[in-house]
This record gives sequence, C-alpha cells and structure tokens, in this order.
Amino acid sequence: MKELLIKAKMAMDRGKYWLSYINFAMLLFISVTSMKEYDMFSFLQGRYWIIVLGLGTFVFITILGYIDLKKLKTFQLETEIYARINPVQQRMFDNQDKILKRIDGIEKNIGKK
Repeated sequence: MKELLIKAKMAMDRGKYWLSYINFAMLLFISVTSMKEYDMFSFLQGRYWIIVLGLGTFVFITILGYIDLKKLKTFQLETEIYARINPVQQRMFDNQDKILKRIDGIEKNIGKK
C-alpha cells in the first residue's frame, strides 16, 4: 500500500509540472488580453501577439534556468542535499568510503614491501 501511495504521489508531482505549463499559458493569455484594453499596449492588437510574447517568455525562462544551473548551481546543491537525506544513497556513500579506506590500506601495504 505504501509503495502504491508513493507511486501515486510521484505521478501527481509529474502532472503538477505539466499543469504548471498550462497554467502559465492561461495566465499569459489572460494578462495580455487584459493589457490590450490600455492604449500604451496598442502593439498587442496584432494577430500573433500571444505567440510572440509566449516565445519571448519561454526564452527568458530558459535563460533564467541556464543561469540557475550553470552559474548559481542551486540545482546541484539541492541534489546533493537530497542525496545526503536519502538513506539508500547514504549507505552507498558509507560503503564507498569503506572501499576507499581498504584500497588505501592495501596500497600502503604494497608500498612497504
């Protein structure tokens, strides 16, 4: 039962990400539609205004994501924290440390001979 709940949660989380894209598109459409009522946004009266603004926004979001991944490196730090919290990965790290210590001991023994 627990595994079924976890799989359901994972499926809902993935759906949440996709739903956020749909929510973004609706928000963009509503915002631009309401902006068209003002004179200073008269350039939005054209036919392809939603496509141009949508693509521009996606380019801006992609640039922000690139900066986050490559320059700020918050994703890497977040993944590292999750790895430290995960008990399975923690056991793997402990085993890796034990193996490296054994290798160091073997190398020292070989070096003495």
